[in-house]
Amino acid sequence: SIASMDKLRYGDGHIPTAELRLELQTTMQKHAAVYRDAQSLLDGKHKVDALVHKFNTDVKVVDKSLVWNTDLVETLELQNLMACASTTITGA
Repeated sequence: SIASMDKLRYGDGHIPTAELRLELQTTMQKHAAVYRDAQSLLDGKHKVDALVHKFNTDVKVVDKSLVWNTDLVETLELQNLMACASTTITGA
């Protein structure tokens, strides 16, 4: 919704989108790869949950405009990736 997008756009967090994206990528590669065990998945689930919390409370979008705002687009994409990663690692 527009309210959700504006919440991201005007949020006053401290962690850049790229930093969270890299942390999510590293976590999924380490804990949810093809070869995994129950403990690795559990550890990964806790890390992904923490990343989702950090995203929801502390993500930083520098560009506040609506024209060619790649920072906002990347943040919206990361929001979707967080949901997919959480679902994947919980379901695995």
